[in-house]
Amino acid sequence: MSADELVRVEDRGAVRRIVLNRPGARNAQSIALLRALHAAVDDTAASPDVRVVVLEGAGPSFSSGHDLKEIVVNDEYRRNAETVEGRLWQELDRFVAPVEALRALRVPTICRVQGHCVAAALMLVAACDLVVAAEDATFASRVTETMGAADVELPSLAWELGTRRAKQVLWAGESLSAAQALELGLVNWVVPLEELDARVDAVAEQLLAVPREALALSKLSFHFLEDRRGYAAAADYHFLAHQLSHHTTDATALLAKRVADLEARLASGR
Repeated sequence: MSADELVRVEDRGAVRRIVLNRPGARNAQSIALLRALHAAVDDTAASPDVRVVVLEGAGPSFSSGHDLKEIVVNDEYRRNAETVEGRLWQELDRFVAPVEALRALRVPTICRVQGHCVAAALMLVAACDLVVAAEDATFASRVTETMGAADVELPSLAWELGTRRAKQVLWAGESLSAAQALELGLVNWVVPLEELDARVDAVAEQLLAVPREALALSKLSFHFLEDRRGYAAAADYHFLAHQLSHHTTDATALLAKRVADLEARLASGR
C-alpha cells in the first residue's frame, strides 16, 4: 500500500478522521504506517480549518499494536534493532514521536475503539483526549510476558490506570473488557458496535460547539497539570528502561525465537 492508503485522512466539515487502514492485519503498525500517521498528524497541526480529530482503525479492530513481522520483512528495521543505538533512535523516531505529536495537537482528539486494542495501540488511546469504545473492544498488552520488554515505549497503562491495575494487565497478562476500561477511566463511553459511529459523531458535534481557543487553552492547562504530576519525567525514564529491557538475556533469547518462528512461517507461506 502507498502511504495514503495505509492511513486515510477524511475531512467532514471541521472534523478530520485519521484512519489506520490495514484491516487485514488488524491495523498492525508497520514502520510505513507509523510514518504515514506521523505525517497525517503533522499536516493536521498545520491545518487551521480542522477543529476536531477522530482517530480510528478500519475493519474489525482498532489496532493490534506494532507489526512484529517488520524485523523479518524490513531490512532497515532489522539492522537498527541489532544495535543499542540503532534500536533507541528507531523506536524514539518511529514509535514515540507519532504518539507525542498526536498528544500535542491543540485541537481535541477522539479515539474510536472497536475489537482488539493491543500493546502499542494503547499508546495511541492514551494520547487522545476522549475515547469512545464499542462493547466488543478489549484492551491488553503481553509485551512484558512474551517479549521480555518493560511494557511498550511509553508508560501509558501505568499513567492511565495507576500502578496496581497496570501490573495486573502487564504482568499477569489479563485483558480489560470495554466495561472494565470504562470503570477504570481508560475510556469515556461504551456503546454497542452498531452505535459507535453515531456516538463519535455526537461527541465531535459537542466539541465543535465549544469555542476553539477555549478548548486549546484548556488542553494546554491539562498538559501542564499532567507534566507537573510527572508525566514527562515518567515517560523519559520509562523509555530508557524499556530500551535496556530489550537487551537483557531473556529478551534477546525471546527475540531470536520470534525471528526464527516468523522466518519459518514466511518460508512456508503461512
